[in-house]
Amino acid sequence: MRPLKVRGASLIEAVVASVILLAVFAATMELLPRLSVRDDEGLRMAQGRYRLACILRKYASGAWPEGAYVETSEGVEATIRIERYGGYEDLQLLVVEVRIDGCRRRLEHRQIVPCVP
Repeated sequence: MRPLKVRGASLIEAVVASVILLAVFAATMELLPRLSVRDDEGLRMAQGRYRLACILRKYASGAWPEGAYVETSEGVEATIRIERYGGYEDLQLLVVEVRIDGCRRRLEHRQIVPCVP
């Protein structure tokens, strides 16, 4: 019976394979923290949603004049814009944008509210 010959990988092939694996591992370790949610980000988003709900209760009454307003509270900055909706005299468009310190995400809400005479 003939002996079985197995071709072994050359040193260059082994080095190239290890460099490729190292590059994939480094890229994964670089991207993984960016894709995951930080521990405090969930709490900050909850604070932002709470401030958004408070602002909607306040400004959705239709009694506020047209214009831009800014409110800040505990690391949350809300920009409120009230403008006439289309050609309607009795409707306003309420746009609220909430920015949260230390968080990459923003909250935005648009709502049509009736004007109070």
